Amino acid sequence: MDFIKKYIEDKKTILSPSTYAGYLHIYKTLHKFYGDNLKLKDVTYSHILDFYNYMKNEKHVKNNSIKRYKEVLSPALSLAYRDDLIPKNPFEFIPKLKREKSKQEYYNKNELEKLFEITDKTPIGLIVRVAAFYGFRRSEISGLRWKSIDFENKTITIENKVLNIKKEIICSEVLKTLSSNRTLPLLPEIEELLLKRKSEIEKNRVLYGACYNHKFDDYVFVNDVGDLYLPDFITHYFGDLLKKHNLKHIRFHDLRHSCASLLVANGVPMKNIQEWLGHSSYNLTADTYSHLDFESKKQSANVISKALSNEKTDSELDDEIEKLEQLLKEKQEQRRKKLMDAEM
Repeated sequence: MDFIKKYIEDKKTILSPSTYAGYLHIYKTLHKFYGDNLKLKDVTYSHILDFYNYMKNEKHVKNNSIKRYKEVLSPALSLAYRDDLIPKNPFEFIPKLKREKSKQEYYNKNELEKLFEITDKTPIGLIVRVAAFYGFRRSEISGLRWKSIDFENKTITIENKVLNIKKEIICSEVLKTLSSNRTLPLLPEIEELLLKRKSEIEKNRVLYGACYNHKFDDYVFVNDVGDLYLPDFITHYFGDLLKKHNLKHIRFHDLRHSCASLLVANGVPMKNIQEWLGHSSYNLTADTYSHLDFESKKQSANVISKALSNEKTDSELDDEIEKLEQLLKEKQEQRRKKLMDAEM
């Protein structure tokens, strides 16, 4: 496993801090499973398969998470094979991991309204509303800056994120994917709350004076003394609120799914939802939320029912109505001409 550790360290300079931390976690898990006895030259197809089965059957890790281990193991072993450190690449015949659809938890409109009633009275009230209205990720919310909000042109832009790795606060302009960088309309109800929060922050700066932390002056979501609301704090505070008020348990990230479910329920096309959420591809959005798109299924059912029962579809009926209207106009014109000829 020393080779895997060296591979990760060699890539440190081109990895984001969060990815690097994730790779180190992967190494620790691999090392715990294989120990120090397994040498690089001895690694076989069976060793990798055994690890996959261990993660799936004993740790109950889903395929989507196991793929993260592949992201480290596969290129590392390919590099070893290229450099003649191993006689063959044991990853060559590893079966492809199938994507598993996980059940999405979300709040409906009524549940969100109840949630707002409770959270509006807490420090994370605006954070919860922004997450539900826009579907922003935790790191995107923590990283939202005032300069990214254009009150004149009514836009809000995601172009920064904040992570908390090993108690170190990392502010980064490198988002999860290129599509994560997005500019959306500034919704009136959110604009009003943001302006109110901006005024409160200005008052707190004066009130707390030298005790106020000016390090995060450009960040929207700070507490009364200027400290940044970090992703982990948001998660734990949110979970405690749900438990305290006996609300249905969801993760904070599920507010993103709640946003998407409302968009789907109101007939917003998947392409538009992809752009709103900042997904990297249309397929990701469709795979994640297509099961919620019941209206399109009803339309399909209506079409096939009419087609097989010899009933006319709406478009066919529209065509026939248009033809009848045209025929009526022609008849009226003929009648008008006859009357004019009779008068002459």
